[in-house]
Amino acid sequence: MDFIKRLDEFRSLEKQYRWEGTFYDYLDLVKENPTVAQLAHARIYNMLYDAGVEELEYGGKRYKFFNQEIFGLDRTLEKLVEEYFHPAARRLDVRKRILLLMGPVSGGKSTLVAMLKRGLEQYSKRDRGAVYAIKNCPMHEEPSIL
Repeated sequence: MDFIKRLDEFRSLEKQYRWEGTFYDYLDLVKENPTVAQLAHARIYNMLYDAGVEELEYGGKRYKFFNQEIFGLDRTLEKLVEEYFHPAARRLDVRKRILLLMGPVSGGKSTLVAMLKRGLEQYSKRDRGAVYAIKNCPMHEEPSIL
């Protein structure tokens, strides 16, 4: 496929996801769909959960989001999702902590972060994961309604 054609397809996709409106328009969106105003932790948790969760024989969980690239870390990933992202998604104090990924070389840390980034890019193109920003805001912040 030629580069110009791919660039045109990308631009048309970007236009499809573009939304502009006033803050009041945004509030109307939130009234219709409260998940629009979710925090980053909630967005990540919902993305992981929406991809599917499999109950394991020993009582643990396997998050299908990670199945393609990370193997053998089911308990660690379950702990990450259930003890960090889930409470943070519920706006508990854990969301104020810094998440530090520590482990041996080739342990999957960078792969995990890359997967979350790619996943969020795709998830933000769906209604449940849509992200809205304040026009002309230098930090590109989503309006906060707390």
